[in-house]
Amino acid sequence: MSSSALGGLIPQQLIIANNEYLTLLVFLALVALVGILVNFTIGTKRNSKNTILLTGLPFAGKTATYYLISHNKAVETVTSIKENETDVALTEGQKPIHLVDIPGHERLRFKFSEFMPIARAVVFVVDSSTVSRQTRLLAEYLYDILGDKFAQSERIPVLIACNKSDLLTSFKKERIQTLLEAEINKLRQTRTAALDTQDSEGNENVFLGFEGKDFSFEDLENDVEFIEYSAENKDIENIKDWMASVSS
Repeated sequence: MSSSALGGLIPQQLIIANNEYLTLLVFLALVALVGILVNFTIGTKRNSKNTILLTGLPFAGKTATYYLISHNKAVETVTSIKENETDVALTEGQKPIHLVDIPGHERLRFKFSEFMPIARAVVFVVDSSTVSRQTRLLAEYLYDILGDKFAQSERIPVLIACNKSDLLTSFKKERIQTLLEAEINKLRQTRTAALDTQDSEGNENVFLGFEGKDFSFEDLENDVEFIEYSAENKDIENIKDWMASVSS
């Protein structure tokens, strides 16, 4: 029997239904393929980011920490006027990271946002001995980092490194966390009114944490950790270990 004759025996509705079914299968296959390609692209983009930023206020010991990590030596430092950059292997056999020391001066610290699109992680250095006098400034800077659009979308991990833990006047990391959470909680109220505005860098102001609940770092989608260390005593292994863990 010829194909034309067979076609005559098959109801037209069945032919239409089969065509619609095939079209649906092709559409679903294309959607699945696009999803796979998007996930692959995001994963590749994430894995290609090997930059870790060192941020913090002036005199926190940020640049001293940078030289200990990058050159394994202590140096006398002054307030940076431009970023320091280098590639460094944190552990034997591991791919080098790109380490960037962002100036802490109030007119230059915003430069961290230029590196956020390629940032793998952020280290925020705090002077444990003066934190009680700088809580507001620390909270404002930290809010800018955590609220950055790339920190939000990429869930960039943040390490709050509490330097100068060797001093008798230094605060423990738990106390520093409590102070910063309380200050960010107050800061949210002043920034909430500007949620629909954009700053000069094009970043939208965001509300950190949950509305109706006091701010806690645990409520963020970013992983935020606190450690204590002493750049003066060259005690930086815990920072290097953290950097290696988020870079692997």
